[in-house]
Amino acid sequence: MNRHQIYRVLGFFPVLFTLALFGWSQYVYLTSVVPLMYEQGIKRTIAWTVIELVVLGLALWSYAVCVARNPGNPVVRAATVFSHGGTTPYMRLATASRTVRQRSGSVSSSATDPASDSDSSSDNAVLTPDQLRQTQLIHTLTVRDNGQPRFCLKCNVAKPDRSHHCSTCNACVLKMDHHCPWLNNCVGFRTQKAFVLFLVYSALYCALLFEITLIYYVMYIMGMPAEFQFDLAPFFMMLLAFAFSISLLGFGGFHVYLLLINKTTIESYDGNTFRHALGKRTNLFNLGFQKNFRQV
Repeated sequence: MNRHQIYRVLGFFPVLFTLALFGWSQYVYLTSVVPLMYEQGIKRTIAWTVIELVVLGLALWSYAVCVARNPGNPVVRAATVFSHGGTTPYMRLATASRTVRQRSGSVSSSATDPASDSDSSSDNAVLTPDQLRQTQLIHTLTVRDNGQPRFCLKCNVAKPDRSHHCSTCNACVLKMDHHCPWLNNCVGFRTQKAFVLFLVYSALYCALLFEITLIYYVMYIMGMPAEFQFDLAPFFMMLLAFAFSISLLGFGGFHVYLLLINKTTIESYDGNTFRHALGKRTNLFNLGFQKNFRQV
């Protein structure tokens, strides 16, 4: 196994930990909180539980999409560069094409250096005529800092606008936002919507858990029945739910803001270099709030 395959395997531990947190919170809710709610009325208990389960289901579904779906890769197929989610055969074709060019000496040394990063080192590399021909097959607004077309020397493919090479996934990602270790995947063109929805649903789920547990747990403590025994699990879950809801609301709000102005996390820090004499902070991809929202 190479280091990228090892990273992918180890990356599933945060995913399992996230799923375990969801499972543990649901177990505590059903075994400790629901009995307290039941004493205050069965109809209210059913209503809150149904709402909580629906939100949990939406959060888990969006999380599964983020983890399992390919974020989208620019791939070489025949004489055309397609900007869509690549499948394994296409990536094999791109890899085979890169191998042939390596043997013929048309790929620079930085492309085969595992320690180099194509997004940073390619600015100092001169593209071969064959690589330049590949870049002419797609229309782009952005270029490298030196004015040359954007080309990934590791994947040996022309890079569409907003695509970047992920060193963890060892692949170029369309409209790359960032690599998320909690997903063991990149947030990109095909996973951005699911990622934003996951943040929103998870924040709502945590807020519901905190509110429900706080109300009914406090009511139960104030009643102080004779058989009362302090249960640490709901109290600990309430604290975790409060902390996660605050952090997810802030993180989710930031990504909703980026969505509405049509920016990625990378672009919010580094900007873009356009073909024309425009500042790096210029955002030619901003179509307005409504169109940006529909685009995702």
